[in-house]
Amino acid sequence: MSIANAIKRTVTAKLQESKHIAENETIEQVRSIGGGDVSDAYLSTTNAGKKIFVKCCSTSSGRSIDDIVNMFKSEAEGLKALDDTHTIRVPTPYAYGVLEGESCGYLATEYIPMGGKHTPDIQRKYGEQLADMHLAPGPDQFGFPVNNTIGSTPQDNTWTSDYLEFLHRRLKYQFDLASRHPQIKKAGQELLDRLPTYFEGLDPIRPSLQHGDLWSGNWSSDDQGNPVIFDPAPFYGHSESDLGIMQLFGGVNADFYKAYHSKIPKAPGFEKRLSIYALYHAVNHLNMFGSSYLGTCMSLFSDILSD
Repeated sequence: MSIANAIKRTVTAKLQESKHIAENETIEQVRSIGGGDVSDAYLSTTNAGKKIFVKCCSTSSGRSIDDIVNMFKSEAEGLKALDDTHTIRVPTPYAYGVLEGESCGYLATEYIPMGGKHTPDIQRKYGEQLADMHLAPGPDQFGFPVNNTIGSTPQDNTWTSDYLEFLHRRLKYQFDLASRHPQIKKAGQELLDRLPTYFEGLDPIRPSLQHGDLWSGNWSSDDQGNPVIFDPAPFYGHSESDLGIMQLFGGVNADFYKAYHSKIPKAPGFEKRLSIYALYHAVNHLNMFGSSYLGTCMSLFSDILSD
């Protein structure tokens, strides 16, 4: 059975069962629309004209089918958590599981046609709404109900009451993966030893829901000009965390930052911590894609560790 036919059969049955489509509604068209580093993407259309976004990941990626299903389960739970803040638009998750007859897991969600994202109004809305999401009420601990992945790298979301303990664990895991680079091992240990100093003088950090992977490819706007975020790797952490990957890969401009910081002003030491959060993603890219990211990592270490 082809992937397209497996989507038609499996996803139709799951969406009928969950009442996301009618009993007499079936997926009739499936079209590949690209994909990312981990999954392939498909636009599926029912006989009633409803469009559904489906991500698939095969065991040929080197992951077990259980790992793939758990990855999509955690993404679905992440999307729901983001949506439950009622602050910014995210695709509604519909179903996840294994495609019948294929060594492939899937996640089916709402399909949102995407528009532009560089107008001042969209950037301003994005800044305001992301800040609102970061300010939404949350639990009293740091972590998330399920573990997830950042790209292909596992993220441990074990609930932790102390934020510095949570962040130390996150950073150390990435540094340990990169320990084949002696300069990462040395600078990483120095940073971990000094980590508390970058948080001195701050008000107590309140657990804030983070998207976790907000590079420019994981947000856009809908056809009404409303920001949309997707492909999360969420956790409850420090409100500054989501801004780190933006420093690294861009995608937002001064209109975004002005709107964001009008709701969440910069705290003392912000720039150093921003570089720490950017470093987490830079080392993750080093671990996933190789030494082309080593220079970026060492530049960030230099910025952070300089007096």
